[in-house]
Amino acid sequence: MAIFGGMMTLVSLSRRAATLAVLALMVWSVSFFLHFFWEMAQVPFFSGMAEARHWDVVWLCTRATVGDANIAFGAYVLAALFVKDWFWIAKPWRLSTLSIYLGVGLTVTILFEYWATGAGQRWNYSGLMPDVPLLSIGALPLVQWVVIPIMLIYTVKWMFLGWQISK
Repeated sequence: MAIFGGMMTLVSLSRRAATLAVLALMVWSVSFFLHFFWEMAQVPFFSGMAEARHWDVVWLCTRATVGDANIAFGAYVLAALFVKDWFWIAKPWRLSTLSIYLGVGLTVTILFEYWATGAGQRWNYSGLMPDVPLLSIGALPLVQWVVIPIMLIYTVKWMFLGWQISK
């Protein structure tokens, strides 16, 4: 009987791991989709992008989007570690969890944008980019890290709960 109980625990753990993997995939892939759309919409706000070849722009935006999705996933993981619940997105949200989730993405974005437009010389803004004077960075990347993460958690919660019901 002890062997059967151990096997049930193993099955239970593997189901939990599989469910967590599905949730992780949802968070990363929805983030990728939403950020890619945003990155492509921002093209006119970066120097030289509007005049660049289409596939060059797609490639640059895809690379930026992979970074965005990784930041979003990292922010999700840090929030999960804080509340000790990998499935926090599927439950009523607490302000502290949301603050960590949004704060991590905003902080990384501010630091990276400051570096990328300064010492890193990765890109420059066009004259269309609204400026955040105190931070010396563009406003749209900051807006991105408020709008997209909120859209992400609503979308993933809806998808994940729907997936849970359907299985």
